[in-house]
Amino acid sequence: MEDEMNIGVINEGCKIENRAGLTPGSVSYLVEKSHKIYVQAGAGLKAGYSNEEYAEQGADIVFTKEEVFGRSDAVLNICPLNEEECGLVKKDQILIGFHHLAVSPKEVVVKLLKKNVTILGYEIFQEKNGVLPFIESLSEIAGQMCLFISGQYLQTSQGGRGIVIGGVVSVPPATAVVIGSGVLARSAVKALLGAGAHTIALGRNMENLRNLEEMTSGRLITLMASKYNLSRISKIADILIGAVLEPGERAPIYITREMVKSMRKGSLIIDLAIDQGGCIETSRLTSLEHPCFVENGVMHYCVPNITASVSRTSTKVLSNMVSPFLVEIGEKGIRKALKMNSTLSCGLYAYKGNIVKKHIAERFDLPHKSLSSSL
Repeated sequence: MEDEMNIGVINEGCKIENRAGLTPGSVSYLVEKSHKIYVQAGAGLKAGYSNEEYAEQGADIVFTKEEVFGRSDAVLNICPLNEEECGLVKKDQILIGFHHLAVSPKEVVVKLLKKNVTILGYEIFQEKNGVLPFIESLSEIAGQMCLFISGQYLQTSQGGRGIVIGGVVSVPPATAVVIGSGVLARSAVKALLGAGAHTIALGRNMENLRNLEEMTSGRLITLMASKYNLSRISKIADILIGAVLEPGERAPIYITREMVKSMRKGSLIIDLAIDQGGCIETSRLTSLEHPCFVENGVMHYCVPNITASVSRTSTKVLSNMVSPFLVEIGEKGIRKALKMNSTLSCGLYAYKGNIVKKHIAERFDLPHKSLSSSL
Protein backbone atom coordinates (compact mmCIF):
# COMPACT_ATOMS: atom_id res chain seq x y z
CA MET A 1 0.00 0.00 0.00
CA GLU A 2 1.45 3.35 -1.04
CA ASP A 3 1.44 6.39 1.21
CA GLU A 4 -1.26 9.01 0.76
CA MET A 5 -0.98 11.01 -2.46
CA ASN A 6 -1.08 14.78 -2.60
CA ILE A 7 -3.29 15.86 -5.50
CA GLY A 8 -3.43 19.43 -6.80
CA VAL A 9 -6.19 21.25 -8.69
CA ILE A 10 -5.12 24.50 -10.34
CA ASN A 11 -7.27 27.53 -11.16
CA GLU A 12 -7.29 27.77 -14.96
CA GLY A 13 -9.59 30.76 -15.27
CA CYS A 14 -6.83 32.93 -16.73
CA LYS A 15 -6.77 30.62 -19.79
CA ILE A 16 -10.47 31.22 -20.52
CA GLU A 17 -11.22 27.77 -19.17
CA ASN A 18 -14.40 27.27 -17.18
CA ARG A 19 -13.97 23.65 -16.12
CA ALA A 20 -12.26 22.42 -12.96
CA GLY A 21 -10.10 19.35 -12.35
CA LEU A 22 -12.31 17.90 -9.61
CA THR A 23 -15.77 18.43 -8.15
CA PRO A 24 -16.30 18.69 -4.38
CA GLY A 25 -17.95 15.24 -4.57
CA SER A 26 -14.80 13.69 -6.01
CA VAL A 27 -12.71 15.51 -3.42
CA SER A 28 -14.81 13.83 -0.71
CA TYR A 29 -14.27 10.43 -2.35
CA LEU A 30 -10.52 10.90 -2.61
CA VAL A 31 -10.20 12.23 0.93
CA GLU A 32 -12.01 9.11 2.17
CA LYS A 33 -9.27 7.13 0.40
CA SER A 34 -6.70 9.00 2.55
CA HIS A 35 -5.47 11.40 -0.13
CA LYS A 36 -4.70 15.07 0.41
CA ILE A 37 -6.30 17.50 -2.03
CA TYR A 38 -4.99 21.02 -2.65
CA VAL A 39 -7.39 23.27 -4.56
CA GLN A 40 -6.29 26.68 -5.73
CA ALA A 41 -8.78 29.35 -4.66
CA GLY A 42 -11.37 30.00 -7.35
CA ALA A 43 -10.64 26.84 -9.32
CA GLY A 44 -14.28 25.75 -9.34
CA LEU A 45 -16.09 29.08 -9.45
CA LYS A 46 -16.86 29.04 -13.19
CA ALA A 47 -18.25 25.53 -12.83
CA GLY A 48 -20.45 26.67 -9.95
CA TYR A 49 -18.37 25.33 -7.04
CA SER A 50 -17.27 27.65 -4.26
CA ASN A 51 -14.08 27.41 -2.21
CA GLU A 52 -16.25 26.64 0.80
CA GLU A 53 -17.79 23.60 -0.90
CA TYR A 54 -14.34 22.16 -1.57
CA ALA A 55 -13.19 22.90 1.97
CA GLU A 56 -16.29 21.27 3.45
CA GLN A 57 -15.37 18.04 1.64
CA GLY A 58 -11.84 18.04 3.04
CA ALA A 59 -9.80 19.98 0.47
CA ASP A 60 -7.11 22.44 1.53
CA ILE A 61 -7.69 25.77 -0.22
CA VAL A 62 -4.41 27.40 -1.25
CA PHE A 63 -4.07 30.81 -2.80
CA THR A 64 -1.31 30.50 -5.37
CA LYS A 65 -0.55 28.17 -8.27
CA GLU A 66 3.00 27.88 -6.94
CA GLU A 67 1.65 26.32 -3.77
CA VAL A 68 -0.47 23.79 -5.66
CA PHE A 69 2.52 22.59 -7.69
CA GLY A 70 4.84 22.80 -4.71
CA ARG A 71 2.71 20.58 -2.46
CA SER A 72 1.36 18.05 -4.94
CA ASP A 73 2.61 14.68 -6.17
CA ALA A 74 0.05 14.78 -9.00
CA VAL A 75 -1.46 17.89 -10.59
CA LEU A 76 -4.70 17.90 -12.62
CA ASN A 77 -5.08 20.28 -15.53
CA ILE A 78 -7.80 20.82 -18.13
CA CYS A 79 -6.10 23.10 -20.66
CA PRO A 80 -2.53 22.15 -21.64
CA LEU A 81 -0.05 23.76 -19.27
CA ASN A 82 1.20 27.16 -20.36
CA GLU A 83 4.79 28.37 -20.11
CA GLU A 84 4.32 29.83 -16.63
CA GLU A 85 2.79 26.61 -15.30
CA CYS A 86 5.53 24.48 -16.86
CA GLY A 87 7.99 26.57 -14.90
CA LEU A 88 6.18 25.65 -11.66
CA VAL A 89 6.22 21.89 -12.28
CA LYS A 90 8.53 20.17 -9.82
CA LYS A 91 10.84 17.20 -10.32
CA ASP A 92 9.18 13.76 -10.60
CA GLN A 93 5.66 15.22 -10.66
CA ILE A 94 2.73 13.39 -12.28
CA LEU A 95 0.72 15.58 -14.67
CA ILE A 96 -2.77 14.37 -15.53
CA GLY A 97 -5.11 16.17 -17.91
CA PHE A 98 -5.40 17.35 -21.50
CA HIS A 99 -1.90 17.87 -22.90
CA HIS A 100 -2.19 17.48 -26.70
CA LEU A 101 1.57 17.06 -27.03
CA ALA A 102 1.26 16.47 -30.77
CA VAL A 103 0.57 20.19 -31.23
CA SER A 104 2.63 21.54 -28.32
CA PRO A 105 5.75 23.70 -28.79
CA LYS A 106 8.93 21.62 -28.58
CA GLU A 107 10.45 23.91 -25.95
CA VAL A 108 7.52 23.22 -23.60
CA VAL A 109 7.90 19.45 -24.01
CA VAL A 110 11.67 19.58 -23.47
CA LYS A 111 11.23 21.77 -20.40
CA LEU A 112 8.86 19.25 -18.84
CA LEU A 113 10.95 16.20 -19.68
CA LYS A 114 13.98 17.73 -17.98
CA LYS A 115 11.98 17.62 -14.76
CA ASN A 116 11.57 13.86 -14.97
CA VAL A 117 7.80 14.17 -15.19
CA THR A 118 5.20 11.52 -15.91
CA ILE A 119 2.54 12.85 -18.31
CA LEU A 120 -0.89 11.25 -18.72
CA GLY A 121 -3.20 12.71 -21.38
CA TYR A 122 -6.97 12.37 -21.10
CA GLU A 123 -7.18 12.52 -24.91
CA ILE A 124 -5.26 9.24 -25.39
CA PHE A 125 -6.62 7.05 -22.59
CA GLN A 126 -7.91 3.99 -24.44
CA GLU A 127 -9.69 0.83 -23.30
CA LYS A 128 -9.00 -2.64 -24.70
CA ASN A 129 -12.05 -2.43 -26.99
CA GLY A 130 -10.71 0.76 -28.55
CA VAL A 131 -13.00 3.15 -26.66
CA LEU A 132 -11.44 6.47 -25.63
CA PRO A 133 -13.25 6.97 -22.30
CA PHE A 134 -12.58 10.68 -21.73
CA ILE A 135 -13.10 11.65 -25.38
CA GLU A 136 -16.21 9.46 -25.63
CA SER A 137 -17.81 11.12 -22.60
CA LEU A 138 -17.01 14.68 -23.68
CA SER A 139 -18.03 13.91 -27.26
CA GLU A 140 -21.59 13.28 -26.11
CA ILE A 141 -21.59 16.83 -24.80
CA ALA A 142 -19.81 18.26 -27.86
CA GLY A 143 -22.35 16.68 -30.21
CA GLN A 144 -25.21 18.38 -28.42
CA MET A 145 -23.25 21.64 -28.37
CA CYS A 146 -22.94 21.48 -32.17
CA LEU A 147 -26.70 21.65 -32.38
CA PHE A 148 -26.95 24.74 -30.17
CA ILE A 149 -24.02 26.45 -31.93
CA SER A 150 -25.51 25.75 -35.37
CA GLY A 151 -28.89 27.07 -34.34
CA GLN A 152 -27.31 30.30 -33.13
CA TYR A 153 -24.86 31.04 -35.93
CA LEU A 154 -27.19 30.18 -38.81
CA GLN A 155 -29.37 33.12 -37.73
CA THR A 156 -29.41 36.17 -39.96
CA SER A 157 -28.42 38.44 -37.06
CA GLN A 158 -25.21 36.42 -36.65
CA GLY A 159 -24.30 36.61 -40.32
CA GLY A 160 -25.62 33.13 -41.06
CA ARG A 161 -27.80 31.86 -43.89
CA GLY A 162 -30.98 32.60 -41.98
CA ILE A 163 -32.31 29.05 -41.84
CA VAL A 164 -33.59 26.65 -39.19
CA ILE A 165 -31.98 23.26 -38.87
CA GLY A 166 -35.03 21.06 -39.12
CA GLY A 167 -36.94 22.89 -41.84
CA VAL A 168 -40.70 23.43 -41.81
CA VAL A 169 -43.64 22.42 -43.98
CA SER A 170 -42.79 23.20 -47.63
CA VAL A 171 -39.21 24.25 -46.71
CA PRO A 172 -36.40 21.65 -46.62
CA PRO A 173 -34.10 21.22 -43.60
CA ALA A 174 -30.52 22.41 -43.37
CA THR A 175 -27.84 20.18 -44.89
CA ALA A 176 -25.30 19.14 -42.28
CA VAL A 177 -22.03 17.53 -43.34
CA VAL A 178 -19.96 15.68 -40.74
CA ILE A 179 -16.34 14.89 -41.62
CA GLY A 180 -15.25 11.78 -39.71
CA SER A 181 -16.78 8.51 -38.65
CA GLY A 182 -15.55 7.94 -35.11
CA VAL A 183 -16.74 8.90 -31.66
CA LEU A 184 -16.93 12.67 -32.29
CA ALA A 185 -18.76 12.17 -35.56
CA ARG A 186 -21.24 9.75 -34.00
CA SER A 187 -22.24 12.26 -31.38
CA ALA A 188 -22.63 15.09 -33.90
CA VAL A 189 -24.64 12.90 -36.30
CA LYS A 190 -26.98 11.79 -33.53
CA ALA A 191 -27.71 15.37 -32.48
CA LEU A 192 -28.18 16.75 -36.00
CA LEU A 193 -30.39 13.92 -37.22
CA GLY A 194 -32.45 14.25 -34.07
CA ALA A 195 -33.06 17.90 -34.93
CA GLY A 196 -34.21 16.97 -38.42
CA ALA A 197 -31.18 18.06 -40.45
CA HIS A 198 -30.42 16.40 -43.78
CA THR A 199 -27.18 14.78 -42.60
CA ILE A 200 -24.22 13.38 -44.53
CA ALA A 201 -21.14 11.77 -42.98
CA LEU A 202 -17.85 11.27 -44.79
CA GLY A 203 -15.12 9.04 -43.40
CA ARG A 204 -12.32 6.69 -44.38
CA ASN A 205 -13.19 3.74 -42.19
CA MET A 206 -15.81 1.51 -43.80
CA GLU A 207 -16.66 -0.32 -40.60
CA ASN A 208 -17.25 2.95 -38.75
CA LEU A 209 -19.42 4.27 -41.58
CA ARG A 210 -21.42 1.06 -41.56
CA ASN A 211 -21.93 1.38 -37.79
CA LEU A 212 -23.12 4.97 -38.22
CA GLU A 213 -25.61 3.93 -40.87
CA GLU A 214 -26.93 1.08 -38.72
CA MET A 215 -27.18 3.37 -35.68
CA THR A 216 -29.36 5.77 -37.65
CA SER A 217 -31.46 3.05 -39.33
CA GLY A 218 -30.33 4.22 -42.74
CA ARG A 219 -31.39 7.85 -42.29
CA LEU A 220 -27.77 9.00 -42.54
CA ILE A 221 -26.10 9.31 -45.92
CA THR A 222 -22.53 7.98 -45.79
CA LEU A 223 -19.70 8.56 -48.26
CA MET A 224 -16.01 7.81 -48.44
CA ALA A 225 -13.98 10.92 -47.61
CA SER A 226 -12.21 11.15 -50.95
CA LYS A 227 -11.06 14.53 -52.23
CA TYR A 228 -13.73 14.32 -54.93
CA ASN A 229 -16.56 13.66 -52.48
CA LEU A 230 -15.34 16.25 -49.96
CA SER A 231 -15.14 18.88 -52.69
CA ARG A 232 -18.59 18.02 -54.03
CA ILE A 233 -20.40 17.82 -50.68
CA SER A 234 -18.86 20.93 -49.11
CA LYS A 235 -20.59 23.01 -51.79
CA ILE A 236 -24.04 22.05 -50.50
CA ALA A 237 -23.31 22.21 -46.75
CA ASP A 238 -25.14 24.69 -44.56
CA ILE A 239 -23.27 23.23 -41.57
CA LEU A 240 -19.90 21.53 -41.92
CA ILE A 241 -18.50 19.82 -38.84
CA GLY A 242 -14.91 18.62 -38.68
CA ALA A 243 -15.03 15.62 -36.36
CA VAL A 244 -11.79 13.86 -37.26
CA LEU A 245 -9.94 12.37 -34.32
CA GLU A 246 -6.57 10.64 -34.36
CA PRO A 247 -5.68 10.18 -30.66
CA GLY A 248 -2.42 11.82 -29.72
CA GLU A 249 -1.65 13.00 -33.27
CA ARG A 250 -2.18 16.17 -35.26
CA ALA A 251 -5.48 16.11 -37.10
CA PRO A 252 -5.08 15.68 -40.89
CA ILE A 253 -6.49 18.37 -43.19
CA TYR A 254 -9.64 17.11 -44.91
CA ILE A 255 -11.24 20.38 -46.09
CA THR A 256 -8.94 22.61 -48.13
CA ARG A 257 -9.07 26.37 -48.51
CA GLU A 258 -10.43 25.94 -52.05
CA MET A 259 -13.29 23.80 -50.72
CA VAL A 260 -14.14 26.49 -48.16
CA LYS A 261 -14.21 29.09 -50.94
CA SER A 262 -16.83 27.00 -52.75
CA MET A 263 -19.17 26.89 -49.74
CA ARG A 264 -22.36 28.91 -49.53
CA LYS A 265 -22.08 32.39 -48.03
CA GLY A 266 -23.32 32.41 -44.46
CA SER A 267 -22.76 28.68 -43.97
CA LEU A 268 -21.08 27.48 -40.79
CA ILE A 269 -17.95 25.46 -40.05
CA ILE A 270 -17.46 23.90 -36.62
CA ASP A 271 -13.98 22.40 -36.32
CA LEU A 272 -14.14 19.96 -33.40
CA ALA A 273 -10.62 18.81 -34.25
CA ILE A 274 -9.12 22.22 -33.45
CA ASP A 275 -7.68 20.88 -30.16
CA GLN A 276 -5.41 18.74 -32.33
CA GLY A 277 -4.63 21.44 -34.89
CA GLY A 278 -7.88 21.34 -36.88
CA CYS A 279 -8.96 19.34 -39.93
CA ILE A 280 -10.01 22.35 -42.02
CA GLU A 281 -7.28 24.42 -43.68
CA THR A 282 -8.86 27.78 -42.88
CA SER A 283 -9.39 27.01 -39.19
CA ARG A 284 -7.56 28.93 -36.50
CA LEU A 285 -7.95 28.91 -32.74
CA THR A 286 -10.74 31.00 -31.26
CA SER A 287 -12.02 31.31 -27.70
CA LEU A 288 -15.33 31.23 -25.88
CA GLU A 289 -15.13 35.03 -25.60
CA HIS A 290 -14.63 35.44 -29.37
CA PRO A 291 -15.72 32.08 -30.81
CA CYS A 292 -16.22 32.94 -34.50
CA PHE A 293 -14.51 34.55 -37.45
CA VAL A 294 -15.55 34.83 -41.08
CA GLU A 295 -13.35 33.75 -43.97
CA ASN A 296 -14.53 33.62 -47.59
CA GLY A 297 -18.01 34.44 -46.34
CA VAL A 298 -18.13 31.31 -44.17
CA MET A 299 -18.53 31.41 -40.38
CA HIS A 300 -15.83 29.45 -38.52
CA TYR A 301 -16.37 28.24 -34.96
CA CYS A 302 -13.00 26.92 -33.74
CA VAL A 303 -13.11 26.89 -29.94
CA PRO A 304 -10.72 24.23 -28.58
CA ASN A 305 -12.46 23.81 -25.25
CA ILE A 306 -15.98 23.63 -26.64
CA THR A 307 -17.43 21.73 -23.67
CA ALA A 308 -16.29 24.52 -21.33
CA SER A 309 -19.50 26.29 -22.38
CA VAL A 310 -21.33 23.82 -20.15
CA SER A 311 -18.65 23.80 -17.48
CA ARG A 312 -20.60 22.17 -14.65
CA THR A 313 -21.63 19.12 -16.70
CA SER A 314 -18.16 18.79 -18.23
CA THR A 315 -16.43 19.12 -14.86
CA LYS A 316 -18.60 16.36 -13.43
CA VAL A 317 -17.81 14.08 -16.36
CA LEU A 318 -14.04 14.61 -16.17
CA SER A 319 -13.97 14.38 -12.39
CA ASN A 320 -15.97 11.15 -12.33
CA MET A 321 -13.69 9.67 -14.99
CA VAL A 322 -10.34 10.53 -13.40
CA SER A 323 -11.11 9.76 -9.75
CA PRO A 324 -10.85 5.93 -10.00
CA PHE A 325 -7.51 6.28 -11.78
CA LEU A 326 -6.24 8.55 -9.01
CA VAL A 327 -7.29 6.02 -6.38
CA GLU A 328 -5.51 3.24 -8.27
CA ILE A 329 -2.32 5.29 -8.63
CA GLY A 330 -2.48 6.11 -4.93
CA GLU A 331 -2.98 2.50 -3.87
CA LYS A 332 -0.43 0.87 -6.18
CA GLY A 333 1.98 3.64 -7.07
CA ILE A 334 2.33 4.93 -10.62
CA ARG A 335 4.69 2.18 -11.82
CA LYS A 336 2.52 -0.73 -10.69
CA ALA A 337 -0.70 0.99 -11.78
CA LEU A 338 0.69 1.45 -15.30
CA LYS A 339 1.72 -2.20 -15.42
CA MET A 340 -1.66 -3.47 -14.31
CA ASN A 341 -4.06 -1.06 -16.02
CA SER A 342 -3.82 -1.00 -19.82
CA THR A 343 -6.24 1.94 -20.11
CA LEU A 344 -3.97 4.00 -17.90
CA SER A 345 -0.81 2.96 -19.75
CA CYS A 346 -2.41 3.86 -23.10
CA GLY A 347 -2.85 7.38 -21.72
CA LEU A 348 0.87 7.77 -21.05
CA TYR A 349 2.91 10.26 -23.06
CA ALA A 350 6.01 10.22 -20.88
CA TYR A 351 7.24 8.24 -17.90
CA LYS A 352 9.82 9.81 -15.58
CA GLY A 353 11.16 12.09 -18.28
CA ASN A 354 11.14 9.57 -21.13
CA ILE A 355 8.72 9.84 -24.07
CA VAL A 356 6.98 6.48 -24.53
CA LYS A 357 4.92 7.39 -27.62
CA LYS A 358 7.15 6.87 -30.64
CA HIS A 359 5.32 9.27 -32.96
CA ILE A 360 5.61 12.06 -30.39
CA ALA A 361 9.34 11.46 -30.01
CA GLU A 362 9.76 11.48 -33.79
CA ARG A 363 7.77 14.69 -34.16
CA PHE A 364 10.12 16.52 -31.80
CA ASP A 365 13.26 14.62 -32.81
CA LEU A 366 13.67 13.47 -29.21
CA PRO A 367 14.71 10.09 -27.76
CA HIS A 368 12.04 7.42 -27.42
CA LYS A 369 11.90 4.76 -24.74
CA SER A 370 9.21 2.09 -24.86
CA LEU A 371 6.90 1.70 -21.90
CA SER A 372 8.02 -1.86 -21.25
CA SER A 373 11.66 -0.83 -21.00
CA SER A 374 10.76 2.27 -18.97
CA LEU A 375 8.91 0.22 -16.37
